[in-house]
Amino acid sequence: MKTRILWNDIKGNRLLAVSTWLFMAVSAFMFALTCFLFVSLLGSVDTLMEKAQTPDFLQMHAGEISEEALERFAEGNKNVQEYQTLYFLNLENSAITLSGHSLVDSTQDNGVCVQSGKFDYLLDSTNEIIRVSDGEIYVPVCYRQEYGLTAGENVQIGEDIFVIGGFLRDSQMNSMMASSKRFLVSESDYERLKRVGSEEYLIEFLLYEGADVNAFATEYTDAGLPSNGPAITKPLIRLMNALSDGLMIMVILLVSVVLLLISMLCIRFTLLTQLEADRREIGMLKAVGISKGNIRQIYFLKFLALSGLGAVIGLLLAMLAQGILSAHMQELYGASENGSIGFLAAFAGVALTEGVLLISVGRTLKRTEKLSAVEALAGQQGDRKDDKRRIPSPQYLIVTLVIGLGIFMMTLPRNLLSTISSPKFVTYMGIGDGEIRLDIRQTEDIAGKTGQMEQLLAEDEQVERSVTLRTTSCRVYLPDGSHTALQVEYGDHTVFPVTYAAGEAPIGENEIALSYLCAEDLGLSVGDQLLLLIEDDVQEYIVCGIYSDITNGGKTAKAASLHGDGPLMWSVFYVSLNDWAVRQQWLSEYADTLSDGGISVKAVDIQEYVADTYGQTIREIRMAAQVAVMAAVLVMFVVVVLFTRLLVAKDRGDISLRKAIGFTGRDIKGLYFFRYLPVVLIGILTGIVSGNLLGEKLAGLLLKSLGAAGFHFLIDYKTVCLGISAIAVVTVFCAVLFGLSEIRNIRAYECCVERV
Repeated sequence: MKTRILWNDIKGNRLLAVSTWLFMAVSAFMFALTCFLFVSLLGSVDTLMEKAQTPDFLQMHAGEISEEALERFAEGNKNVQEYQTLYFLNLENSAITLSGHSLVDSTQDNGVCVQSGKFDYLLDSTNEIIRVSDGEIYVPVCYRQEYGLTAGENVQIGEDIFVIGGFLRDSQMNSMMASSKRFLVSESDYERLKRVGSEEYLIEFLLYEGADVNAFATEYTDAGLPSNGPAITKPLIRLMNALSDGLMIMVILLVSVVLLLISMLCIRFTLLTQLEADRREIGMLKAVGISKGNIRQIYFLKFLALSGLGAVIGLLLAMLAQGILSAHMQELYGASENGSIGFLAAFAGVALTEGVLLISVGRTLKRTEKLSAVEALAGQQGDRKDDKRRIPSPQYLIVTLVIGLGIFMMTLPRNLLSTISSPKFVTYMGIGDGEIRLDIRQTEDIAGKTGQMEQLLAEDEQVERSVTLRTTSCRVYLPDGSHTALQVEYGDHTVFPVTYAAGEAPIGENEIALSYLCAEDLGLSVGDQLLLLIEDDVQEYIVCGIYSDITNGGKTAKAASLHGDGPLMWSVFYVSLNDWAVRQQWLSEYADTLSDGGISVKAVDIQEYVADTYGQTIREIRMAAQVAVMAAVLVMFVVVVLFTRLLVAKDRGDISLRKAIGFTGRDIKGLYFFRYLPVVLIGILTGIVSGNLLGEKLAGLLLKSLGAAGFHFLIDYKTVCLGISAIAVVTVFCAVLFGLSEIRNIRAYECCVERV
C-alpha cells in the first residue's frame, strides 16, 4: 500500500520529484567526482614514486666532489639504506630543439642523463624502467603535451640529432613546478654530449623507513659534504607532483560543499511546499487513525527512493567524468593502482552526501507531528485566503540565498584563477615582483660572476631598478639546544618585496624574516630571537617578518645583511626595465653579452615563468571554474523554475481574475518580473561579497598549508562584477520566463467557476 501511495505521489507531483532527484544527483556527482580525483591523484603519484624508487634526500651540486667522503658518510649513517651519485649534463636551452620547437624561451633547466643503476629510475609510459639505445632520446612527458610530440620525431642538441624513442616519467621532475627536466640518452651518447654542456651531480640517498628526513638533511650539512645547489626531500617531491592537480580538486571540493548547502535549502523548500499542499490529506490520515510515524514514513520513503536514484546516477556520471578530468594525471604519473579504493571512497562520499540530505528531510518532516487533525481540516477553508500571506517572504528568501550561493560557486574558482594567473602571484612563492629574474647557481666562482653581473646591471641604461640577493646556508640554534640548517637570502628586500603575512621586510643589521613554514617549524613569530652560526660565530637576530614562500621546500629566511660571509650557494638578480625598453630584446641581447663574458646565467621573464610553472594548474582551475559555472546555472535555473511554477499555481485564481478585468498575459508576467528584481539584485550582491571575502579566506587556508600565508585575491572585477552577474541575470530571466509559461493556459472564466 505504501508503495502505491508513494508512486501516486511522485506521479502527481512530477516537478517536485524531478527537482528533488536532480538536487540529490548533482550533489552526489560532485562529491563522488572529488573522491575519485583525489584518490586517483594520490594513487598515481605514490605508484610512480614507488616504482621509480624516489630518493628520500637529493642534493644537487656543481663543482668537485669527494666520492670517498660521501661513501664514508653513507656507510657511517645508520639511516642510509642506499646511496648513489648520478651525473646530470646541464644544457643551454638555446641548444635544444624538439621537432622544430626551440626551448630557448623555456624557464626550465634542461639537461641529459643516463639511466640510474640503483634507484631513482626514469620510467616509460607503462611505468617500466627504460632501456635506451644509441641514437635514441627519451623526452619528459610534459613536453609531449606542450609541443604535441610523437615517437620517431627528431630532437637536436647542438649539432647532434636524436630520434625520440618514447617519453619518460620522472618521479622527481614530472611537475612543471620542478625547475629542472631530465632527458634520457645512452651512456655513449652522454659522453659525446659533454662538450656542449656543464656537468653537475645528483647526490641521492634512500633512507630506512621511519627515518627523519629533516634530521638527516642537518646531518648531511654538518658533515660539510657538497651542497652547491638546492637540496630536495621526498615530501617536497610528493607535494610538487600533487600540487597542480590538487588545487583543481580542492576547488571542486569547495564547490561541492556549496552545492550541498544549496541542495539542502532547495529540498527543504520543496518538502515544505508539498506539506503545505497536502495539509488536508495529512489531517484526514490522522483523523482515520494513522500514526504520526507512519505518515512521516510515507514522505520519507519518497525522498529515500529519490535519494537512492540520485546517488546511483551521480556515482555513474562521476565515474565517466573522472576519466576525462584525470587524463592529465594518468599522462604524467600513470594509472592509479587504487581503483577499488577510489570507488569505495566515492561511494562513501555519495553516502555521506545523501545521508546529510536525508537527515535534513527527517528534521523537516517533524513539522507534520505538530499539526493536529482538527487544525488541518479546519485550516482547509482558510487556505486560499492565507496563500498570499504564506507564500512570498520565506520562499523568496530561499531563492535569494540560492542565487547568492550560485554566484559564490562561480566567483570563488574565478578569483583563484585570476590570482594564480597574475604576475603578482609570484610574491606568494617567495619571488620578488620584478619583471625579470636572473640566477647564477651551480657554477664555479659564483661570487666573482655575481660581482660582474652587478656592474653590468648598474651600467645598463635600460635598467630602471635592480637588486642582488645572495643565498648562503647557515646553522640556526633552537631554544632546546638543537640546531638545523637554514638557507638565508641576504640583500635589499625592499626593492622587489614578497608578500608578508606578518611584520615587514628586514632592514636593520640584526633583523631577519622567516618563511611561514620555517616559522611554524621553528616555533617562532615576529619579535622572537634567533641564533645563527656564521663562520664559527654565533650571532643574534630578531624576527621582523613572516612571508610567503613555496620554493625550496618553503623553509627559507631573508636578511638585509649577514655579519660574515658563509659559502655562497647562489645569487639572484631582480630587474625592472624602463618603459621604453623592449623586454624580449633586452633578454636576447643580455644572453649574448653574458655568454661572451663566460657567465652562465638563467634569465627568466617572470610573466613567462608564471605561465610555464602554473600553466597546467591554470588550465585545470579554469576547467573547474567552467564546471562550477555550469553547476550553478543548472541549479539556479531549476530552483527559479520550480518556485515560479509553484507561485503561478497558488496565484491561479488571481491571475484568472486579472485576465477577466483586462490584463494581458504580458502585463501579468511583467508583475512577476518586477517581484524578482530585488531578489536577483540582493542575491548577486550577496554572492559577490561572500565570494570575494569568504572565498578568499577558504582559498587562503588551502594555500597557507603549502606555505603561502597572507593570501589575498587578485580580482578581475570586470569578469566577476559584470560577467558573472550577467550570467546570473540571464539564467534567472530565462527560468522565470519558462516558469511563467503556464500563465497562457489560465483562462479568464476560471475565477468565476471557482467562486461558484
